[in-house]
Amino acid sequence: MNAIGKPLSRIDGRLKVTGGARYTADIALAGAAHAAIAHSTIASGRIVSIDTSAAERAPGVLVVLTHHNMPRMNPVPWSHLHPQGQTYLPLQDDKIHYAGQPIALVVATTRDQAAHAGTFVRVQYELHSPTVFDLRTVDKDAIVPAQRMWPLSSSVGDADKAIADATFKIDRTYTMPDRHHNQMEPHATLAVWDDDGTLTLYDSTQMVVGTKKVASLVLGVPAEKINVVCEFLGGGFGGKAWSWPHTLLAALAAKVVNRPVHLQLTRAQMYAMVGHQAATVQVITLGTDREGKLTGIRHDSVNPTSLFDDYVEYAAMASRHLWRASGGISTTHRVVHVNRNSPVVLRAPMEAQGHFALESAMDELAYATGVDPVELRLRNDTDTDPYSGRPFSTRALNKCLTEGAARFGWDKRSPEPRSMRDGRYLIGQGMAAAIFTHWRWPGKARVTLNGDGSALVEAAAHDIGTGTYTVMAQVAADTLGLTPDRVTVRLGDTRLPESHPAIGSATMANAGASVLLAAAAARDKAVALALHGHDAPLAGADANEVITADGGLMLANENVNIGYAELLARNRLSSLVADAAYDPVEEVNGPRAIFSFSAVFADVRVDPELGLVRLNRFVGAYDAGRIVNPKTARSQAIGGIIWGVGQALFEQTETDPVLGRFLNRNYSGYLVATNADIPELDIVFVGGFDVEASPLGTKGLGELTAVSVAPAIANAVFHATGKRVRDLPITIEKLLQSAT
Repeated sequence: MNAIGKPLSRIDGRLKVTGGARYTADIALAGAAHAAIAHSTIASGRIVSIDTSAAERAPGVLVVLTHHNMPRMNPVPWSHLHPQGQTYLPLQDDKIHYAGQPIALVVATTRDQAAHAGTFVRVQYELHSPTVFDLRTVDKDAIVPAQRMWPLSSSVGDADKAIADATFKIDRTYTMPDRHHNQMEPHATLAVWDDDGTLTLYDSTQMVVGTKKVASLVLGVPAEKINVVCEFLGGGFGGKAWSWPHTLLAALAAKVVNRPVHLQLTRAQMYAMVGHQAATVQVITLGTDREGKLTGIRHDSVNPTSLFDDYVEYAAMASRHLWRASGGISTTHRVVHVNRNSPVVLRAPMEAQGHFALESAMDELAYATGVDPVELRLRNDTDTDPYSGRPFSTRALNKCLTEGAARFGWDKRSPEPRSMRDGRYLIGQGMAAAIFTHWRWPGKARVTLNGDGSALVEAAAHDIGTGTYTVMAQVAADTLGLTPDRVTVRLGDTRLPESHPAIGSATMANAGASVLLAAAAARDKAVALALHGHDAPLAGADANEVITADGGLMLANENVNIGYAELLARNRLSSLVADAAYDPVEEVNGPRAIFSFSAVFADVRVDPELGLVRLNRFVGAYDAGRIVNPKTARSQAIGGIIWGVGQALFEQTETDPVLGRFLNRNYSGYLVATNADIPELDIVFVGGFDVEASPLGTKGLGELTAVSVAPAIANAVFHATGKRVRDLPITIEKLLQSAT
């Protein structure tokens, strides 16, 4: 039926625009109570005393829980990929590690009553001076962490010697601030205990399976007695990909009061309780020969982390893989432990931060060598991963660069800074390339052919607003020969076949592959019935000659067919069920290196008197393998570009250097891109089927599109103004400074 490749609108769209989609905070249960968190106003110290008597007497209050009476939790180990967001568990002792840390939980009849009562909690602290992240002392205080996801350091060849011997050298420091996810839907949990001891968590999460595992470990409840449900998510961006303290608090509070408990974080609480993207200080050193071919790359990155966890923002990862350097490539990562909650991934983790440094430095190198920025990258393209030595599965970066440049009109660009104008405005054009890690994770799915000829797809995967409900229906429909409107998709429930979290832009390639395999298994069962079942319509035929079309099976080149409904009826079956598991080899162990690629081009307008930057137009060219749905894929690209615009021009979380608090904890103080900031965006997909990446031929797309937007804009701003901003975001005051 060729459902794959069609630009279908999202099948959940009508539910969302009419209010029919139920998000976690929308779920109403009779008798449910509400909880609110009282949090620490200091960043470092201990609680000397806490008085909850006034709060307990407030209207509607059922209980006030502190470290004195909160049920005990089991500690869990932590690593980058463990589903627990941080190891420090709430309300278990008197220590204060960060501002905004929970110090009490009030449970009341209504949310307003709980929040109001929380203002009556009185605390006396023993105050310690907080350790904060200071860019001026970061090198002196940086230490190597103990836990890691990848090697913290890498070395191929002798990068230092290659750079020392190079004809041209660039040695620059680039800094990026802390950023927060700021999802439209606040984090929320509804915890319900049944009489038989079963816990159901309705949670705003990108990983129902991981949340179940964490709850089982921390609460000491058998995993089979826990269900986690999240059918719709109002924005995740990585912040909802791990379990945070509020979910555990809601579960224990519901146990204490013996009734369902809602717990929804305020916007301000989301700044201190559910992770953020850590700031980075990155030093890039590049060396080239006379033709602009890289001889050496050195990339060193430092980021802050909490006192109790070693979160590494692997910003230098991009430099391990993107460009060939004949003499060697060296990277390092370090962390500084400070008084804050643990950082976490933010779209696009590692790559978006690392590419700002790498691709800004490449632009500086282009000016130093006199080689056009596009040509410089073409000269340093490679078919072999510089880090592992493996050939890439597919790498259409050359097409991204050339086709993107052609669509943008790069050849019409005047190369000299401050040479392009439109009236009083300075016009700048910049570009950058990108590489994005392709994640391969196992997943399971179930496909049921129903008696009416329709199909049901089930998996504990997620639709986090990306169109997963739609593309899963397309995959199953294409395999079964159905139209997509005959396929129903159920996601986001741990009672469904286990799948991986919705992170790393991996859902289409991996969870989609499990749906493909389950649909193929259901098709094969139907073929077996058609060949050998009761009153078999295709008896005697070769199974390889049977194709799916028009809602059933038929023989190729013959006018013999039967619909699924009739086939099941002949065999007295109400349904036909097939389960399948996709269990890929981890990418690092495969014969080829698998990545997605892009090249992006930005045109900006800068007011020379006000220092105000406006994006005029933007072209993005992407190699993400096979595109299952061009419409939802384009939507992903638009969203990713907007993320990159925010990173380049607006987003930064301010920190009080004395008190260690995040300051701008709301939409009025934390700036994000709006419709007025975004012009028409031109998107082109240039990749092809990647058999190594997935049975579907797809590679990661969503986060790829947020990568290198910031350096492309920064490079365009330099081209417009002659001023190089190496500290994001690019603000008015930075552009009005005279230094370049």
